[in-house]
Amino acid sequence: MSFTGKLLKISAVAIVAGVAIKIGTDKYRQKKKEYARIEEKSKNDLIRKYTAFFDRKLVEIEDGSFEGCDIKSLGSKLVIDLSRAVIEKDVYISVDLKATSLTVILPSGQSVRSDINNIFTKVTDNTDSAESEHTIYIVGKARGCNVEIASDSVFMDDDIKEEYEDFNEIVGGFDNTAEE
Repeated sequence: MSFTGKLLKISAVAIVAGVAIKIGTDKYRQKKKEYARIEEKSKNDLIRKYTAFFDRKLVEIEDGSFEGCDIKSLGSKLVIDLSRAVIEKDVYISVDLKATSLTVILPSGQSVRSDINNIFTKVTDNTDSAESEHTIYIVGKARGCNVEIASDSVFMDDDIKEEYEDFNEIVGGFDNTAEE
């Protein structure tokens, strides 16, 4: 084969690779926008939807009543902090996770039940198993994930949390924070 033939083959492979990369990045951007649109539409809903698509996100539920939420995530690290939320009735957190690390931080003494259909998923419940008047139910499906459920007393106290936040600022921890 001549030099021109080899050059032609290399050029064809480079063009095919470039087109594949272009299609892949377009699909990535499209999915990212779709996930963001789902979350944006639910801003005023009683039960919010939180999404993450190949992202790191910290969702802090501020002081106030928590009615439940839907979580959809792909290839992300997601922390849902309910430590300051007021639970006035039984609530549901519905999850649809793929290749995600999810940590749910609950108020101290909060009762929790999980029923997650898991495939290659580790679900860890580190809550202080207290019975409270109301229960948080975590239900849904998770594939190739790590789900940790912890109470704020087990997870960290305020001093440690401040040090953790300072550390994250230094090393560039969570870059995407959503507050309710």
